[in-house]
Amino acid sequence: MQTKSQTVPYLISIKLSKVLPDQKSRVFKLITEVEHFTHYMPNVKRCVVLEKTGNYTITQWNIELDQIPITWKEKVRVDPAGSSIYFNAIDGDLAKFDGTWTLKDHPQGTELCIEAEVDIGIPVVGQLVAPVLEEKIKKNFIMMLEGLNNKLVSDHYRSFLKGTNNKIGGFALIGHPYNLNNLIRYLKFCEPTFKPPSQEFLNKIYELVPSFVMCGIEKFRSAAGVDSRGLFIQSTFVPDMVSVDEKMVFQKVVEACRMAESHQIGIATLGGFTSIVGERFGDELAKMTHIPLTTGNTYTVSLALDGVRKACELMGIELTRATVCIIGGTGDIGSGCARILAKEVKGLVLTGRDAARLEAAVDSLKRIRRSEVSGTTDNAAAVRTADIVIAAASVTNSILKEEWFKSGTIICDLAYPKNLCYTVKNRNDLLIFSGGLAEIPQEIDFEFEIGLPSTHTLYGCFAEAILLDLERRYENFSYGRGKITPEKVSEIKKIAERHGFRVAPFYWGNRLLSAEEITGIKHSCQRKTAA
Repeated sequence: MQTKSQTVPYLISIKLSKVLPDQKSRVFKLITEVEHFTHYMPNVKRCVVLEKTGNYTITQWNIELDQIPITWKEKVRVDPAGSSIYFNAIDGDLAKFDGTWTLKDHPQGTELCIEAEVDIGIPVVGQLVAPVLEEKIKKNFIMMLEGLNNKLVSDHYRSFLKGTNNKIGGFALIGHPYNLNNLIRYLKFCEPTFKPPSQEFLNKIYELVPSFVMCGIEKFRSAAGVDSRGLFIQSTFVPDMVSVDEKMVFQKVVEACRMAESHQIGIATLGGFTSIVGERFGDELAKMTHIPLTTGNTYTVSLALDGVRKACELMGIELTRATVCIIGGTGDIGSGCARILAKEVKGLVLTGRDAARLEAAVDSLKRIRRSEVSGTTDNAAAVRTADIVIAAASVTNSILKEEWFKSGTIICDLAYPKNLCYTVKNRNDLLIFSGGLAEIPQEIDFEFEIGLPSTHTLYGCFAEAILLDLERRYENFSYGRGKITPEKVSEIKKIAERHGFRVAPFYWGNRLLSAEEITGIKHSCQRKTAA
């Protein structure tokens, strides 16, 4: 004998929360103005208020869950005193849709919590499809929370640009581990007993990790007596991931920028490969975020050129008679250095991987040159006759070898990771140093090493964001290719000098090059020349 299968309601339970960057009264007002949801929540197709009496409201909703249309009418009770909003469906596609929004004070604003119960109400089918629909409904609420967050952030920065919001300020330094070994060292720093898994496993797990605030800089005071504050945000990727899934890395950069926005930061700098990935997507990053962005490349160029000039003085090289090779000469930093040096040096050689871009860069420089300008895709050939090499190629592994350089060459390595391997140092007749580093007036302790040799040094890209915050200049100062001009380099250098920032002493890795060592390098070159 056959029996009918019992139909047991499958209740979908949802519990989610998110911290929104505003006070409770503002968040409360935002989530009760449901008629505006269609403007900033793409999944909400229609939402109208049908009736309003005291603390009770009747609303009509039309939404889409992954192309599934859902329509319902709900009754809402608002409880301002209890910081809660209660809703239950009274008609529509769902047999049950009841829940509560609750607002709680949080140090970073307001924690908005949602609890809901849903019953599809379709016999047999409802039970079978409910687990799938549960994920879709959860995704919908996540989108709503993100939409509310983005609306608040957008309003904050819009009023900030109008000069009516004085709560936004400070700097965010957005970086990433420079390789997997650096990440492993950080994890061991956090937990000394940590035993690393396979690199393949760790890579995949790290892809799942959201951006996070690695440390806060509560107070930074410049030599001019101006105070600043900031955050160091870790964008959770290593450079090798860029070639595997560039779009995934781009989303991580967006996420890091939004993390800065949630802390109401005035300007963020994109360090290392975050700027490379961000700028490869053109204006898309600027469209997806609200915070002013800079790559810091203008100040990096300023520091690089100051370092080269200082090295020339120490090594007895006259810049106007020198041949300079720029590795990565078509990149933003390399081309910025080239535009200035083309008017100062005897010979200028650019290298790059894209022959068409390289040719265009050389042709552009020939119109403004004092020097003889040429280009090549062969790094080894380019550096052999150079007096000075500026290494600025964006690559994940070292690409230059010590044996390629002639005796007495000055090598300013700006790359992150380095173009010339740190661990090899068999030559005592080359002046090799990490370029683009600033000496700062107050130490910053990141607690963990991020490739800096001292707490009194900082990458130029990071330093630029601090300088712009000290000047209250919240603008895309270096964002976008080809924006590094001699005028902007001069401008950021003057700002730096005013606040006590200057080119750092010469380091290679964590090792400070002493004056005696540099003198020894110079004498070694002279002996080889004489021989």
